[in-house]
Amino acid sequence: MTRDELAERLVAEGISPGTYALFGENKDNVYCLEKTSSGWLVFFRERGLRDWEHPFTSESEACEFLLNKILADSATRRPK
Repeated sequence: MTRDELAERLVAEGISPGTYALFGENKDNVYCLEKTSSGWLVFFRERGLRDWEHPFTSESEACEFLLNKILADSATRRPK
C-alpha cells in the first residue's frame, strides 16, 4: 500500500481528514506518516510533540500499521 492508496482507503472508511497527516501537513492531535532518510515513521503528534513513534523500512508496512491504528480509534470517524 502507498500513501495515496492509504488516503483513498481512509476516505472510503469514513475517517475524518482532520485526524491524520500523510503528506507533511503540520497539524496537531493527528496520526502521522513521514518519509525519512532511513525509511518511514508512523507517530501521533500532540501539541507539537510525538506521543509515540514506530519506524518502518517500507512504505507498505508503515501504511498498513497506520491504517490499523486509525481504524481502531473510534474518535477518527466522521460524524454521521
